[in-house]
Order: sequence, then structure tokens, then C-alpha cells
Amino acid sequence: MYQNFNLDAVRLTDNDFAARRELAKKYVMNFDVDRLMHTFKLNAGMPSLALPLGGWEDVTCGLRGHFVGHFLSACAKFACADQDKVLESKANAIVNMMELCAKPNGYLSAFEEEKLDILEFEEDRNVWAPYYTLHKIMQGLVDCHMYLGNIKSLNLAVNLATYIYERFKKLSFWKIDGILRCTKVNPVNEFGGIGDVLYTLYDLTKLEHILALANMFDRDYFLARLAEGKDVLDNLHANTHLPMIIAAMHRYNISGEMQYKKAAIHFYDYVMGRTFANGNSSSKATAFIKGGVSEKSEHWGCYGELGDALTGGESESCCAHNTERILQQLVEWSGSVHYLNHLESLKYNAILNSASSKTGLSQYHQPLGTNVRKKFSGEYDSFWCCTASGIEAMSEIQKNIWFKNEDSIVLNAYISSTVTWQEKNMTITQITEYPDNLVSVLEFRVSEPTACTVLLKEDTVQSIRINSTPIELEKESGFIVIQRVFYDQDTIEIEIDAQLSVVPLKGSQEMAAVRYGSILLAQVGHSKLLEGISNENINQRMIRVNQPQLAFTGRDDEHNEVRLIPLFRVEDETYTVYTNVMRHSEETNTFVFAQSGSSAYE
Repeated sequence: MYQNFNLDAVRLTDNDFAARRELAKKYVMNFDVDRLMHTFKLNAGMPSLALPLGGWEDVTCGLRGHFVGHFLSACAKFACADQDKVLESKANAIVNMMELCAKPNGYLSAFEEEKLDILEFEEDRNVWAPYYTLHKIMQGLVDCHMYLGNIKSLNLAVNLATYIYERFKKLSFWKIDGILRCTKVNPVNEFGGIGDVLYTLYDLTKLEHILALANMFDRDYFLARLAEGKDVLDNLHANTHLPMIIAAMHRYNISGEMQYKKAAIHFYDYVMGRTFANGNSSSKATAFIKGGVSEKSEHWGCYGELGDALTGGESESCCAHNTERILQQLVEWSGSVHYLNHLESLKYNAILNSASSKTGLSQYHQPLGTNVRKKFSGEYDSFWCCTASGIEAMSEIQKNIWFKNEDSIVLNAYISSTVTWQEKNMTITQITEYPDNLVSVLEFRVSEPTACTVLLKEDTVQSIRINSTPIELEKESGFIVIQRVFYDQDTIEIEIDAQLSVVPLKGSQEMAAVRYGSILLAQVGHSKLLEGISNENINQRMIRVNQPQLAFTGRDDEHNEVRLIPLFRVEDETYTVYTNVMRHSEETNTFVFAQSGSSAYE
């Protein structure tokens, strides 16, 4: 029903999204390509004197090379969106080096080809997610072709896909099932979004063996059960299965096979019962292994039971980025305001919140409990999965603000930006300081009078003026509908409706978070919690601070001041998102990050 604008059609002009995007772009711009490609060259038998990277890109780490794929995707997207020739040259240089590192049989990676032999022999032991890493590399190559027109990168991606197809062609049904069945907690055979990128390769090439290979990654143990309406999420590793939904949606778009659309829609309903107030999911498994990742993070538990999920390892950032892609497709299918609202909340409270306002680099997890702190990736010593997905997320953070169809444009988020609607020869500039100020002005530039429809989400609008004149609000299917002929320099002034609200933690009668409109708030510091706060008394308990940036204050039972600000603006402070509204609580969960290895923590 709706589609996104291309990345180069939307330009951010705000103080939060644009600033963090620019920091991530600077990081990509300054990154030494020789260091980036060090392990690829070593694996190809080529000399390299570059200083090795640390963390998950260390020369001994099983996931080495994954960051390079995300980096290439980010480089291509930044270059395309900004028409940046320096970054385009950098992306092309990476592809040229990859061509030198590729084997004659098409294999291209930073780890030994023999790792795939071990995976095939032992199925899910002693190697760490090789197809996950190959997905990232293939995706980077495909993005370099799609955004920059690099033919060489497309050929390398096709050759790598063909190599994988030739391997799988030799395997039995049950061997493939063993390699790709990720039902254990703490799985080491996670294969990422390789199905989705293979479908993209098929879209580009129409090669039937690539389509056949993509189909192999659509696993019935998960998708067939979802299509039947069965909730099978409990104990599954979240970011292994989110990309499988993205691939299933892509398959439906290609083939029209209804079971894959049903699987995706049912999945969304089930994951909502495991979703926090920031719009994201993942925490401990129900049946976790003591001392493993599943004890604190990266998994799904039972539907509607998040009462014990505030471990400090909840809300993995990679999950947020993949959830955004799922929601984007659901919007494109249906245009539902419900999906749009979820997208907006996720964009502020999990996508923007994932990135540091000082470096643009990502958190691994986004703690939402009591007296927690954010931990961001280092520049050259972390390279978590979320470090990698984080820079790519910043390279495309302008998406999902605006949607379009043939005659309508949808404003989904009040984020200062300019969108160029090429089909209408129209440019719309949004000027707003939301959430600090509840006004947004849309300025229209057209070369001639142009008829179109502007859709605004009904629950975000208090009133509207067109060219300074108030209008009566026309409502339809959750939207405010403005249908008219627009002239050059017409304006729409929107008074935004944002209210304080209490959002209970699913499965808990004690814990709740506070939102202001779409913005999740965090209590800053160690002051006592707002016991007894509710939707009935929240406006009496919390007062807006008279300052330019959004902040609220309240008083605890001992009359100490409690201060709340948007979660995405917390950087170094201790903070609390979910408040114990029934009684005072000083409990906090400790959480220690590992420096490297297949376990995310120690």
C-alpha cells in the first residue's frame, strides 16, 4: 500500500538523528581500509602489515569479517544518500580488495573455507555462525551494487551464492536440516539474513539456482508452525529468527505464497507479547542454560511474561534494526496506523537510542530496568554484532519518517527533515523541535499547483492550520486526511498531541515505564522511584521543566526530586526506565560484557 522514499530523497535536519548519523559517517570515513581488510588478506594468503582489529574482528574470532560486510553496506548507503564521492571510492576500494581475496571457486571470507566442512560434519558445534558472516559479506556486496552501481560487487555476490549452492546441493535433506535448525538456546549455527539477501540477488539476476538456495533457508520448524497460527517463539534465539521473517516476507513478495505472509503476520502478534516499552524485544529464555547467553539475553521467553526479563541484557540492538525492517514491510503491505505507531516508537526509543550521542557507535543491549547504565562499542576493540548493525542503521536512519503511494504521502514521525517527492515534483520541508516543542510546520515547494493527499496519524494531532487558517479535521482509518491542490510555499502547521502515560511491563503488576507521546522517558540518577504513579495521577505527580529540552520532575515519598528525560538522550548517567510503582526497590542486575568469543558475556 505504501513504500519508503529512497535514501537520497530524505535529508535530516534535526539535532538528534542527524547528529548521530553524522558521527557514524565520520567513523566510516576515517576507518583505515587496510585494517578493515586485514583478516581477508591473511585468509587469502596475502601479506598484511596492518594493525589487527580487536574484539569480534580479532584474527582468531569465528565471526571475523562480519563487521566488514556491514561496513560496506553503510559505506554504500552513506555515499548514495549524500552523493559522497570519497565514500563511494572507499566502498569501491573494499570491493576491489575483496576481488583479490576471492577464491576461483567463488568463496570469499575472512575465515577458512574448512570451517564450513566442520559445520557440515558436526552440524552445530565448534564453529561460530559461518553463514551469519557470509550473509553480511554478501549483503555488503549487493548493497554496493544497488546503491552505487558496482557491477564487480554483484558478480562477487553471485559467485559466493553459487559456491554456497554447490555445497548445499551435495547435502542430504537431514544434513541441511541439522545445519540450519536453530532451536537450541545459545545457538552457534545462526545464519542471519542470508535468505533475504539471496532473494534480493534473485530479484537482480533471475538466476533460478539462487532462488532455490534462498528457499533452503526458509525453515519449516519455524515458518510453517507460525503460518498455522502456532506461537513457537518461547526459548528461541531472537535475532536468529527475526531475519527469517524478513526473508519470508521477501519470498511472499516474489512468489505470492500466502503461508509466508501468514507466518509474518502471526509472528508479529506473538512478538508483541514479548516487546518492551521501547518497541523492541529479547531477553532471557524460559529454559535457559546457567552461565550462558540465554540466562540473560538474546532470546524470547513466554508470551506476556516479561516480569523477570529486566536482566540488564534485554533489548538487543540488532533485534531493533530487524524489527524495523519487519514493520516497514507490514506498513508497505497494509498501511496500518498501528504498525506506523510502533515504527515511530521504535525509531526514537530503540534505533536512535542504540547510538551514542558522543561517538555514533552502538550499544549491544539497551537495559530498561532499575539503576542501569549504557555501554557503547569502542572504536577498534569491540565489533559486536550490534557495533556492525549499528553503523549500518545510522546510514539509513532517515527511512520510515515518510511513506508514499501514487497520490498520497504519509508523515510518520515528527523529525525535522526534507523529502523530495520526485513523482510529484514536490519538496516538503518539516520544521519541528519535537519532542521539546509540540509544533511541526510542513513547507511545500512545487513548480506548479499539484494535487495530492497528506496523511497524518490521527492520535498525534491536536489541531491543524493551513496557511495560518484553522481547518476542520477529516478523519479516516486512523489518519487525518488533507486532500488539496498545493501551491508553492503553502504551509501546514500541526499542533502535536502528546500526553504522559504509564506503560505496564507485560506480566508484572509492579513495574511500569513512562512515555510522553511516542517518547520513552528515563529517570536519571539514583533517587527513589515514583511509587504509586498511574495514568490517573501522572499529570499531578510529574511537572514539565521550563527549559528548551524535554524534561519532567516529580517528588518521591521523601520529597526528593526525581528527574525524567527522553531515554535516547541518556549517555553516561545511571538511569531507570521501568519503575516499581508498587513499592520502593533498590535492586539492580549486574551484567558483564565479554571482550571476544562466541559467548556475548562472561
